Amino acid sequence: MWYLNTFVLLVVLGPSFQTSTPADDHYVAAVVEYRVNRSSVETNRDNYVVLIQQAAQQNADVIVFPEMTLGVGSTNVTVPIRGLLQEYPIPALRPDLYDDLLVALSQASRQNQIYVVINIRENMNCIQPLEGEECPERKQYYFNTNVVFDRNGAVIDRYRKINLFGEASHTPALKPDLGIFTTDFGVTFGHFICFDLMFQIPSTQLVQKYNVTDIIFPTMWFSEMPYLTAVTIQESYAYTMDVNFLAAGANTVGVGSAGSGIYSGKAGALAAIMPGSPTTKLLVSRVPKIPGKVTETPSGRITDSPANLDNLRLKQDPSITAHLTRPLVEGLQEFTIVDKEVSCRFRVNLSNRSNTKYQYRAAAFSGVRTHSGFASTGSRICAILACNGDTKDTCAIRFETYTENSTAIFEELTIVGSMPTSVIMPEFGADDFVVFPVSETVSIMPLEVPDFTYYKNVTGNVTVHTLSLDNVSAELHMFGLWGRLFTTDGEDPHPSVDDPSSSIVHILSRSLLMCILAMFAFNQY
Repeated sequence: MWYLNTFVLLVVLGPSFQTSTPADDHYVAAVVEYRVNRSSVETNRDNYVVLIQQAAQQNADVIVFPEMTLGVGSTNVTVPIRGLLQEYPIPALRPDLYDDLLVALSQASRQNQIYVVINIRENMNCIQPLEGEECPERKQYYFNTNVVFDRNGAVIDRYRKINLFGEASHTPALKPDLGIFTTDFGVTFGHFICFDLMFQIPSTQLVQKYNVTDIIFPTMWFSEMPYLTAVTIQESYAYTMDVNFLAAGANTVGVGSAGSGIYSGKAGALAAIMPGSPTTKLLVSRVPKIPGKVTETPSGRITDSPANLDNLRLKQDPSITAHLTRPLVEGLQEFTIVDKEVSCRFRVNLSNRSNTKYQYRAAAFSGVRTHSGFASTGSRICAILACNGDTKDTCAIRFETYTENSTAIFEELTIVGSMPTSVIMPEFGADDFVVFPVSETVSIMPLEVPDFTYYKNVTGNVTVHTLSLDNVSAELHMFGLWGRLFTTDGEDPHPSVDDPSSSIVHILSRSLLMCILAMFAFNQY
């Protein structure tokens, strides 16, 4: 087999890589923005091996690959983490016992002395009892699963996705086990997958209950304007939770999947990309072990031209028409919008350019929204939104063709949101409510950290969140406070005047998305 020949070559040549140690104040991370294709698993496997080699050549200690990008051969892989892998943890050394895919990537991590995180479609066959596994029924289960290899090629952790986004062919993790592993360079990582980011378990619990400061995030994100485009939510999660965040995104721009990055707490993006064209890109950066304590200039963002982003399909938040809104006018204005327990005070000084096309609205929202009918989640929001028309249903929709200088100028912009103070839910060891400062520019990227100021003041049962724009030249699609209220998850979506969830446009959109997800699940897209 090709990987055995590679191993023989390794023994003869004995490659040497510089690796981080527990004494270092940083480690080196790599994430891959990987173009989804219809090639065989062998092609994708070989691409992965090359990317692992390239990361190791840049002294990366860990490399992260996206969700569901290995292809058809990743649909029948078994990962006996509590069984056979206990006795034979290195698939590269026992190729007779494991799927060729695990053997090949075990060999690549071993050869290049690097931690490797991949995502596969895992098969668990419960027709016969399995050692250490929970088998409620005698059948085959398929999971969306992360697999972690250490520098020796040993499988050291497995995480099964808890919160599925459709994925009819998958089963959620039968037990909500968290993904946590510790490295030889003194860093403990938590890891979860894509839609998991939206939920208290695991994304908030990992940080608040288990004090994990470094998170790995394979994803195939379907970007949604205005609050949930990929890099916006990745960077805001890292900023708010004050963690290092390694996000590897699948790249299929035609369905809205794109966006990867390496982020460090309040320092923001160390490296990030949001491409508008089919792309595979390896991002590598030094990451401080104390999130936000950056001591050198990072490689930074790779910003695509706004015109190229016309090719990126972007969904619209279906709760927009349930937001309470007020149109902005030119000049200085100050007002308050209240939606139930959320009070949003806005101070805005707006002026139009000669070519301004977008109109803007201030918005407040307290309610429940749907995620394409697959789940519903609670939100509390104060925000400024760009609209391509004069009604609120046109907000959070880009013009089909980008026009330069089509945004307004915000000479002053401050949002003060008064919202109930979060409380720890004892059964989960995590807050019931988290607020994220979010923004989006015409490049479908968030503002850089120096471009805004955010702070909060807790006064008993009410917390006042203040967000101010510091970069008056920013070309904004959105700027605001986006809060996740976990206690109302699963409730019926907040009704709106137009009820977009039942409109023919939204029904067709959801049907299209379900077809896309089904095709991805079987690796036929």
